[in-house]
Amino acid sequence: MQKTVILSADTLRNLVEAHASMAAWYYELWRAHREGGPVLHPDEARRAAFVKNVAREFPELAAIAASVDKPRLYVPQPVVELPKMVPGTED
Repeated sequence: MQKTVILSADTLRNLVEAHASMAAWYYELWRAHREGGPVLHPDEARRAAFVKNVAREFPELAAIAASVDKPRLYVPQPVVELPKMVPGTED
């Protein structure tokens, strides 16, 4: 079943920026894990490279991707530790 969703150009631009930032974070975390070094914030050039990738992989979004000059950096929230024991599951 196919559905058509209409999104504004601003929403698409925000999605392209978020995708670029999250992809850059993924590869930065992977690099840090592989090399054992510190995790660095993905720089603007790396995020911009992922925006260009979106334009190449999805030609229908090329005009929107071209309008993104400086992709914003998305910084994920810190991971919250889960409780050691879930209440009500004691033996």
